[in-house]
Amino acid sequence: MNLNTETFGPIRRLLAVGGIALAGSVALSGCGILEDAASDSATDNEVSDEQVDAVADAKVGDCLPEEMISADPSVFAVDCSDPTAFWTITAFEADPGLTAASDGSSLTDPQPIFDMCGEEVGAQIPGATWTDWSMVYDQTTLEVNYIFCVEANGNPSTEGVTPTVPANEGECTLTATTQWNYGTIDCAAGDAAITSVIEVPQAEWETVDVDALATEECTGSSYFGAEDQFARTAAVFCLE
Repeated sequence: MNLNTETFGPIRRLLAVGGIALAGSVALSGCGILEDAASDSATDNEVSDEQVDAVADAKVGDCLPEEMISADPSVFAVDCSDPTAFWTITAFEADPGLTAASDGSSLTDPQPIFDMCGEEVGAQIPGATWTDWSMVYDQTTLEVNYIFCVEANGNPSTEGVTPTVPANEGECTLTATTQWNYGTIDCAAGDAAITSVIEVPQAEWETVDVDALATEECTGSSYFGAEDQFARTAAVFCLE
């Protein structure tokens, strides 16, 4: 039985608050109209004017919370010793001359993301630490103001998941995660015990036939392909 990732797999969250669009795998892929960042209908996902301004001071090595937006309305990055620090910025560029897709989920052409963050960014590679990217863009013009790459620093996610892609038999993961990334979790809390992990060659990430591969190599009753936000499958997990 294949676990349908449309039902059980990660969902790229899209939230709109006032003039702000936050989208991503625990990521901030867009901070909307910069002059109208504040809204009377404030929520935990709203980006303040001060936070948007603070992005300009961000640099490689800074840390961000899991949702990539601090609870402090005047702060973008957080101290790396803070318990909420989840991501470390690995690359950062202002005014990159790029255009966001109309829904703010990515760029009109994702190649600059790979050029900046590496071809493996966001890929669910067995044993790899989570990586991701994000951007701040103008919702009116779709001009990207800032773009940056991040890597998880090892702290567990809010779901209790270690941000490392499962790689071994006997590890457990969450198939019902709300994130793009699959991590390892204590088997008492996980919903999927892995019997084997099939690593897909990078050249086949976009073309692999998950069903055929699993039928050939999985001996358990179910399996699923660990597809990333770019529709690439770097691993197939065979389950009990």
